[in-house]
Amino acid sequence: KEKFAALPLHPISVDQPFMQWGLDFIGVINPNSSQGHKWILTATDYFTKWTEAVALKE
Repeated sequence: KEKFAALPLHPISVDQPFMQWGLDFIGVINPNSSQGHKWILTATDYFTKWTEAVALKE
């Protein structure tokens, strides 16, 4: 397994709610949920830290 040097962090400044969002996919989840979902999509507002998540089949 290759090791990579850590990159420097750059702060993200936001002045108001809903100005900047972070999106992330989680998955493939194994085993799938009982309803067949294998991914989770999350969205986070950087200012308020409000997070929403939705389960996805594809």
